[in-house]
Amino acid sequence: MLFSILPQCARQEVVRPFVVGISEEELVRLRMLLTFSEIPGPCYENSLPGGSRALGLPREWLIAAKRAWENEFDWKAHQDIMNSFPHFKVSAADLNVPVDDTPAMDIHFLAMFSTNPSATPVLLLHGWPGSFLEFIPMLKLLREKYPNPADLPYHIIVPSLPGFGFSGPFPSDRDHGMESAAAVMDKLMSGVLGFENYTVQGGDIGSRIGRILAARHKACGAALLNYSPVPQPPGMSQDDLTETEKAGIARGKWFRNDGCAYGLMQATRPATVGLVLSSNPLVLLAWIGEKYLDWIDPVAFPHDSVLESGTPYSRALMEQILLSISLYWFTKTAHTNLYTYRECFAIDGPARSSHGSPQYHIAAPKKLGFSYFPLEVAPTPKKWIETSGNLVYWKEHKVGGHFAALEQPASILEDLEEFIATCFARR
Repeated sequence: MLFSILPQCARQEVVRPFVVGISEEELVRLRMLLTFSEIPGPCYENSLPGGSRALGLPREWLIAAKRAWENEFDWKAHQDIMNSFPHFKVSAADLNVPVDDTPAMDIHFLAMFSTNPSATPVLLLHGWPGSFLEFIPMLKLLREKYPNPADLPYHIIVPSLPGFGFSGPFPSDRDHGMESAAAVMDKLMSGVLGFENYTVQGGDIGSRIGRILAARHKACGAALLNYSPVPQPPGMSQDDLTETEKAGIARGKWFRNDGCAYGLMQATRPATVGLVLSSNPLVLLAWIGEKYLDWIDPVAFPHDSVLESGTPYSRALMEQILLSISLYWFTKTAHTNLYTYRECFAIDGPARSSHGSPQYHIAAPKKLGFSYFPLEVAPTPKKWIETSGNLVYWKEHKVGGHFAALEQPASILEDLEEFIATCFARR
């Protein structure tokens, strides 16, 4: 397969090919569970006029999504798209990470390897409730732009983070968090694939792990983030913010007041939440589907269908939601990927949160870049980002939300190429 030839610096003997394959039995089981799962009747909270999500997920949307999942969704077609790119796994024995007692586990990653010896290694990191699937639209663009592996100027590595997708979970006998996940990612990039200097790009949890990599791991020289909720620096006023940044502050206030209860639950009661989400696919659909609907920019997924009441919605977005949740369900990872929330929603202040902690400042000569999307859940002003690292690149976009790579793959790709060019120019 094109783009599957490992670079010479990699430990060839420990990286094995992997093919995504969900059995017919699992597909039948999912449909049966959906068939016998009932949606509760209407009440005021789930039946607000116009499909309003002010009090949570509308019942009517869930009915339509369940019907589409049962009768129209074609996992095998999506699986074929996944397998049109090379996938790999590294076994636990070869990912022994002697950093802070970080354990070993199997790690899955999708990749596009260049045959150009000067190619720049790039690590793309997803978040929750995302997966490696977020980056497939961007990989398609890369494949169109650079159809010959010799012309691809990058080695693109897209892992499933520990506890997500086809990667193994952390052991259950002790606690692990984002430091551990960052150590595993660095081991993959530098210890297994042999890259002495690489760039990381990420949003959501991936941005937090990316910041840790750039701040704490020698081989990671640069980080391009599209999420970085740095707190307002002491003594810095909001008076001189741009109108876009002021709107972003308002968006962040909405998220804190109305949109983050799920995060507090996942931070304080992850055991309960994980058990509930893993019990039934319809539960998982409702919990995660709400996040996609609330966090994307509607411009990225315009309405293309109508519910029975006449309320418009995006069938294309629903398809993406069903794909994401199917992956969570088939890999049985709904309960193993909540570990970061005790840090992201730390109730003891921002010290445990990577973006707000001085220990994760990305200092020169390492480089920080930022892609600003207006409907991110916590858009952060440029001056605030500047206090968190050596900011050498900033790009403000007009369209895009929390799932930037999925919503605006061309924009993220353009930013990544510009950022890498800037980093090399400033060496």
